[in-house]
Amino acid sequence: MTEKSDEIKERIAKLKADGKLSAEAEALLDELIVEFAEMERSNRALRKAALKAAGGQAMSTRLRDALYE
Repeated sequence: MTEKSDEIKERIAKLKADGKLSAEAEALLDELIVEFAEMERSNRALRKAALKAAGGQAMSTRLRDALYE
């Protein structure tokens, strides 16, 4: 996971340890963390697929046009 998601997990763990979350809130946050991880994984896969579909071309169109001039 990313640094941001690790930070969020730490903050949730601190709230749990302090007893500031109800059981329902804990369950909801756990569910959201799982969804967040799945979306991050899906985002990475989509980025790879888009890059592959572009023929591995990662340079911007402006840069490419400037180089071809």
